[in-house]
Amino acid sequence: MAGGMKIEKAQMSSRERVHATARGLPVDRVPVFIWIEAHAGARMMAEFRPSRNWSWNLLARFFWKRFRAGGTFNSREIWRIAPLYFDVHTFNCANAYALELGSDIVLASHSTPWQYTKYLYRDGHILFKDLYGVTRGMGSGIYPDMVRPAINEIKDLETYRFPDFRDERRYNIFRKYRKAFPDKSIAAEVWGTQDFTATSLFGMEKFMMFLVDYPEEMKKFMERWADHHIEAVRRSVAAGADLVMIEDDYGYDQRPLISPRMWKEFTYQHLKRLSDAVHETGALTILHSCGFQMPFLEHYVQAGIDMLHAFQPMAGNDFKAAHEKFGDQLTFITGIDIQRGEMMSAGQLKQDMVNSYRIGGRKGHHVLGTTHEIQYTMPGPNLRAIFETLDEIQQGRYD
Repeated sequence: MAGGMKIEKAQMSSRERVHATARGLPVDRVPVFIWIEAHAGARMMAEFRPSRNWSWNLLARFFWKRFRAGGTFNSREIWRIAPLYFDVHTFNCANAYALELGSDIVLASHSTPWQYTKYLYRDGHILFKDLYGVTRGMGSGIYPDMVRPAINEIKDLETYRFPDFRDERRYNIFRKYRKAFPDKSIAAEVWGTQDFTATSLFGMEKFMMFLVDYPEEMKKFMERWADHHIEAVRRSVAAGADLVMIEDDYGYDQRPLISPRMWKEFTYQHLKRLSDAVHETGALTILHSCGFQMPFLEHYVQAGIDMLHAFQPMAGNDFKAAHEKFGDQLTFITGIDIQRGEMMSAGQLKQDMVNSYRIGGRKGHHVLGTTHEIQYTMPGPNLRAIFETLDEIQQGRYD
């Protein structure tokens, strides 16, 4: 849409639609991004809408039954972690399943922490070391948490060995997706310099203290980190990705994780380097950053970020104000509120999606997307409301 007037345009492919939206060009309809967590994917295939792949349905029903029967969070560790392995080792099926549900973008990774484990063993609990050297174990939730970081002392910054991102086998996922879905937009995940390093590689407290106590050493390490992920960017795009999602959380609720001054000093330059590297390959950049984003928007524009995900309202982000100010320079992937959506009625969630669509979708530079992964805790009526509303929006009911 442009100027509130309907643009009559021939049917576009998902890839054409996403790229046109990011460039502010007319599209046949608003693009959609659906992101589904592995446990939610198993539940949705089992109870909501079966996949077209019968083997996925069979495995999904099995894993969902065992997970639910065990009390979900109270299930044995093996049944809490099993859906993650089912997902990443079965063609990232939760993401591919999202395409069946209408997503224009599929998300894939060459290096998810639980995709390439160095070893797996039981010592009362499931423990393993991921490819970044972080020891992980199942806590009280559904993800393998950091148990022991890879970096413990300042001297470790110089001796840390990065995963070998030159191994072309890591990028086969993009080749498979491009062959299977030639007209879809394929987004490759890479890690930015702040979030994964803080939460896993160092641990949050140590990361923060090192920024203060050893600023020059940290700057050198973050430069090395970005260098290695730029290599992953180039190889991912060469293998078939046309988008690169830089995952790097910068916010809590209502405030940034670190001061804007420190963010500009330590993080910004590497975000821009990653974004520039993406553009050099001909791909588009998505920044996925949770939490409060309002103070960073002008810097994202300066860094050349094409699209911002997920712009969560619960964190204090104002989509209307942000789109009015930056909507001609930055595309927002947002509008399907996963966090607040679990607490809304189905009718409220539907209206909230329509309101978001009317802010951005009709004016461009908006991908109607989930504000994080859909969780297995989303109420059934709300889940149905999401996809019914998406169908109505795509049919032009709210234009």
